[in-house]
Amino acid sequence: MSWDAGRNRPGGASRGPLAYMARNGVAANLLMLFMLVAGLVSVNGLVQEGFPVLDFDAVEILVAYPGATPEVVEESIVLKLEERIAPLEGINEVTAIATEGLASVIVSLRTDTDIGRAMDDIESAVSRIRTFPARAERPEVSHLRSRQSVIRLVLYGDVPERALKELAYHTEDAIAALPEVSHVETRGVRPYEVSIEVPLHRLRSLGLTLEDISDAVRGGSLDLPAGRIETSDTQVRLRTTGRSQTQQDFEEIIVLGEKGTPVRLGDIATVRDGFQDVDVIARHNGRPAAFVEVHRTAGEQVIAVADAVEEYVEEQLTAALPAGVAVEVWSNDAEVYRGRRDLLVGNGMLGLLLVLVALTLFLEIRTAGWVVTGMIASFAGALAVALVLDVSINTTSLFGFLLAVGIVVDDAIVVAERVHVERLRGRSGTAAAIRGTRRIARPLVFAVLTTVAAFLPLLFLPGPIGAIVRDIPIILIGVLIFSLIESLFVLPRHLAHLPDAGRPDATRMERLFSALQSRVDRHLNGFVEGPLDRGLRFTTRYPAPVIAGCIGAAAVCIALVPAGIVPFVLLPPVDSDIVVARLEAPEGTPAAGTDRLAREVEAAGRRAIE
Repeated sequence: MSWDAGRNRPGGASRGPLAYMARNGVAANLLMLFMLVAGLVSVNGLVQEGFPVLDFDAVEILVAYPGATPEVVEESIVLKLEERIAPLEGINEVTAIATEGLASVIVSLRTDTDIGRAMDDIESAVSRIRTFPARAERPEVSHLRSRQSVIRLVLYGDVPERALKELAYHTEDAIAALPEVSHVETRGVRPYEVSIEVPLHRLRSLGLTLEDISDAVRGGSLDLPAGRIETSDTQVRLRTTGRSQTQQDFEEIIVLGEKGTPVRLGDIATVRDGFQDVDVIARHNGRPAAFVEVHRTAGEQVIAVADAVEEYVEEQLTAALPAGVAVEVWSNDAEVYRGRRDLLVGNGMLGLLLVLVALTLFLEIRTAGWVVTGMIASFAGALAVALVLDVSINTTSLFGFLLAVGIVVDDAIVVAERVHVERLRGRSGTAAAIRGTRRIARPLVFAVLTTVAAFLPLLFLPGPIGAIVRDIPIILIGVLIFSLIESLFVLPRHLAHLPDAGRPDATRMERLFSALQSRVDRHLNGFVEGPLDRGLRFTTRYPAPVIAGCIGAAAVCIALVPAGIVPFVLLPPVDSDIVVARLEAPEGTPAAGTDRLAREVEAAGRRAIE
């Protein structure tokens, strides 16, 4: 190692990077300052989120087929997609769902498959399908990503359904316009639907059929490309905008009129602009409701998104609501994130305080203070690593910081303790710092490297679980590397200029701590020279029973899992702040019956709250 070079030669104690840093206070302080500043600067750039947004090894294909039954969707779309996609390379599993008017196919890929290339292959295979129904819309191929709900608003009141839905859509548009928000969705409302009813006697009197009416509606509600116009400066694309949207638009569609007075759809049919007849009922506090849910994607700050939405609700939305309509924040994940963050940060600070107290009992209080300061600098350096490697501040990474508190303290302790021993042997501050650090440098480096090697495999776990767990080894390895740098090149300088213990000009507080340390040291030596020494003598004299006992204890511990005494779960259940009641009625139960049961559960919930 470079720090050992020349230590047995004359003047060797003054050579090498360790000796240079121990003697050069400016260089040591600049190194620590760089670590602290890098961490403070990185904090503003780190993404804050409750849980990391995941990219799944899957591709989703959506094909809309308005008006088609699930059976028709399966036969005309799903089977053709599966036939084309299944032979492609890198495909692990194909899952298809056919619902009314929509086909959804999720293609799971192998973990070693390149997502970009797989999407190109899938898009190419889908584009070669020429036998989709004419009314089916163009397939949408997208990489499947998790989307996290940040905050959910509920608009409720005794107003017509259309007015409540339009108000929810207006709120959605206003929130989507906020610079901090990228995705908003309205839930709990029924889709719009324009229904057309033509009496049979009118069809017969005009010699028409329902197919003729359908063709007329389809032909009178088109939105088609119409080519382009090229100029010397630009290119203008043309498109017809004839899609009917409202009841009046449909009523104006001409059904007959080639040879006489035109017959419009409104003349022979009843056109109703309403909602689809689907079983969706949303209520809040017993009144009709609509939900506006704000999501976040990768790179967005959960607290910034939530604060922007709450500010809009308080300053603009509440005052603009009509009479009889109210708005509430139904759920806010930013509050959950704040609670978890504050809990983990509080636990981390408590851990640092306990480390400081423990070190004060065995070392000088100034030495303990510099050890804790070095730990803080190591954590700051790890924040810079997190920014460079795109690690967010989330529950997993905060747990990594919390776990690091109990690991990185060892680096500084062994250096501080060795320097403390050299000082007790009568060496001066700088000489003791250099000699003590050199004696412990080699084993300290290998101790850190073995710990890094233990956590390194977690970086290569595949799939979504690997994406979640990878934050822990990145944080731990970053803290360990910076802790090693701080312990070898910064801490010795800070320990070199500490005053000698037991000097005559020591303050009363220092003498009090010295007496306390002497008492603790006396009890510790009594334990080491007594029970610990006897135990070590027994284990070295009789190794066979000790080894047999360890093997037996390990076998018992391993057997606890398959025996069911110690349960094994990937993600343990966690109590939530929300109580959810689910009702399952017999098949065929009308919506009114389910609604009646739901109202009884609502009433019971209110009684429980009261």
